[in-house]
Amino acid sequence: MDVNVLNRYEGLFEKLGILAVIVFFLLVIAGFSDVSGAGKIMTLVLLFLVGLASLAGYIIAHSLD
Repeated sequence: MDVNVLNRYEGLFEKLGILAVIVFFLLVIAGFSDVSGAGKIMTLVLLFLVGLASLAGYIIAHSLD
């Protein structure tokens, strides 16, 4: 598969990334504004998973240098 084939979809991937960030922030806001404790716990789990994914991305990016 040629890499140039994926360049067609570069704008789409960018828009999907922005959409994912917006949905993430909406989930965090909804979780903290939830009356029950379950929403806050799910939001903390979500933040923990995002932190782990960010750490993995950071480690992988620095190991490629």
